[in-house]
Amino acid sequence: MSTPPLTLPLDPTGSAASNLITAEVQTIGTRGTRAFPVNYGLFFRKSLVVKDTTTNKVLVQGSQYYATQMDVEASMRYGQEIDASIVITDSSVGPNVSVMYQALGGVNSISQAAVTTAVTGLQIDDAPATWASITNKPSKYPVAPHQHIADDMYGMEFVVVALDRLGSAIQLGQGTAQGELQAYAEAVIQELIGQIAAANTALNAHASNFTNPHQVTAHQIGSYTTEETTAALATETTNRVNGDSSIQGQLNTHAADHTNPHKVTTAQLGAFSTTQSDAAMTAMQTALQATITANETTQNAHIANYSNPHQVTAAQIGTWTTGQIASAVASQKATLQTQVTAFESSLNAHTSNKSNPHGDTAANIGTWTYTTIQNSIVSPYSSHVNNLSNPHGVTIAQLGTYSATDINNNIAYQYQVVVNEVNALNGTINAHVGNQNNPHGDNVNNTGGAYTGAYLQNLINSTLHSPG
Repeated sequence: MSTPPLTLPLDPTGSAASNLITAEVQTIGTRGTRAFPVNYGLFFRKSLVVKDTTTNKVLVQGSQYYATQMDVEASMRYGQEIDASIVITDSSVGPNVSVMYQALGGVNSISQAAVTTAVTGLQIDDAPATWASITNKPSKYPVAPHQHIADDMYGMEFVVVALDRLGSAIQLGQGTAQGELQAYAEAVIQELIGQIAAANTALNAHASNFTNPHQVTAHQIGSYTTEETTAALATETTNRVNGDSSIQGQLNTHAADHTNPHKVTTAQLGAFSTTQSDAAMTAMQTALQATITANETTQNAHIANYSNPHQVTAAQIGTWTTGQIASAVASQKATLQTQVTAFESSLNAHTSNKSNPHGDTAANIGTWTYTTIQNSIVSPYSSHVNNLSNPHGVTIAQLGTYSATDINNNIAYQYQVVVNEVNALNGTINAHVGNQNNPHGDNVNNTGGAYTGAYLQNLINSTLHSPG
């Protein structure tokens, strides 16, 4: 059988395999409430597992048992609850339990069983030893973080005594003193709770202390002192000012460079080169000329059309058809002369009306008005040509195009050509509108079967003077 270790190494994490104690059997008797410490001292509460060896069932923490005697200093130092004892509260648990736990180790983990085994095997030498006879002792003992056993600390004597009494009472089963000891234990627990609260208050006060309670220096946290920071900022400011001045100089030089430093092309500006301008102007002139020619062809065809192209009816020109006249003459011989006279007056007035009685427009004769041509073609191109603001400061040489004067002259010439052709077209239209000589060659046959004036006069005279 192997000898259990005397002590365990300190494990602040509560996860070292060397400090995991499994199947540690404790004999606790059969009383209702039973308490016992584990063999290796302080342990991490979250690692604790207690099993009843009689039933081989794991006990439920909180309802069948709880860990107690929390070590405040160790718990605060390592950030986890660390306890020293276990209390069984379920009276149905058997007299023996098996415990598994993660021991804190260090000075808190001396095994009593291991000490007993070690002492038994010692060959004790009772000869006195002097300080001088001790070898390999250091000349000085540097101060380092360390722990103390509770009964070695001033002011903790009564706690140690109380715990010893409580442990003795539990082990010996003093039934008559059990209640008194239980009350005393509760008082001790309350006092410990008070100490924990005081420790928490002190810890919170320390945590909210922002006046550098540990006297930490700038170098300890990897930072600069105020003087070093000021000097570094001054150096950096000088470097940046010098750098900004250099950059500003380069920017000023670039801004003053009017030799097209970015190699901007006419395509990037959305403009035309000389070749493109010439081609666009030629294409526009060709398209415009084609439109004018087509309109002239349409107009000439309309002028030469003598087959009543407007489908004018007798009703539209205020006259009667042959049937209407014959019926009127037959039914009203007596009043026909008056009506014919009035009709002749109306017809003559219509014939002499030079203010476009039919309401003809340029659209229904297949041509453009001067205003339409001016607004749709001449004005947009004139507005574009007259835009001389040159917002990008591009020169003629950079664009490879004509000067403003050359472009204006070319556009003015083309504009005059368009105006002349439009004026000529308008002259032709006006001449046609003012032509009162029946330019379409209309006759009574293509105007709804109406009679001529001479024919009507002869018909009326013969009808009025005929016998019967």
